[in-house]
Amino acid sequence: MAQERVGEKAVQAAHKTPPRPQYLRTTLIQLMLLFAVAPITYSAAGLASAVSLACGAMCAMVPQAYFAVRLTAAAKRSAHQAARLGLAAEGGKFVLSASMFALVFAVVKPASPGLVFAGFAVFWIVQVVDGIRLLRAR
Repeated sequence: MAQERVGEKAVQAAHKTPPRPQYLRTTLIQLMLLFAVAPITYSAAGLASAVSLACGAMCAMVPQAYFAVRLTAAAKRSAHQAARLGLAAEGGKFVLSASMFALVFAVVKPASPGLVFAGFAVFWIVQVVDGIRLLRAR
């Protein structure tokens, strides 16, 4: 009788789906932060500064969103495939970040380059802090 209960619990545990990784949560946090900071920057320093800050933030947010989507898809695979896809996603994130910086400085030509880098740094720190939170939650 006791063995049946243990067996039933094992079967029920095996049929439960593992919790979905919350990689896109970081991107949503960054988006909310951008919607909070951009109007403040606009009212305090003007449109050119707000655009510069938003460009820097987007240089961090778009690659993070790409990474999150790729990693979410990789989590459904085997451990070996997930590791390979995760590494490829990280490389893609790096290339996308560099490309976005090049586009910002070539096309947008921000009025405040310091704010572009400050926006990137703040939003990158959000990624790091939320990544540490994800690691500790497991």
